[in-house]
Amino acid sequence: MSIIGGSVVAFGGDPFWDPVPFSWPLLLILVAICLLLTLGFIVWLVVQPDEPENSSKPLVDKAVRHDRESAVTVRRRLDADSGRADPADPELR
Repeated sequence: MSIIGGSVVAFGGDPFWDPVPFSWPLLLILVAICLLLTLGFIVWLVVQPDEPENSSKPLVDKAVRHDRESAVTVRRRLDADSGRADPADPELR
């Protein structure tokens, strides 16, 4: 078994390439921690309360109404500036 330019045996006892020796108990502890965190997260997601249904229809209707009123005012001001409407209306000042 050779790797490009060297062999696997050359890296076998080197602490740089193997700083933590393989250990089944350590691996099982890490897997148990990951499993416990995953299950805890899933339980936390299930226990979370449902978000209330917030209807944005009244807000949208209010915004549309305001925009239409603003557009009517701007249109009347433009008509008054161009001489097509009476500029004496108090709303146009």
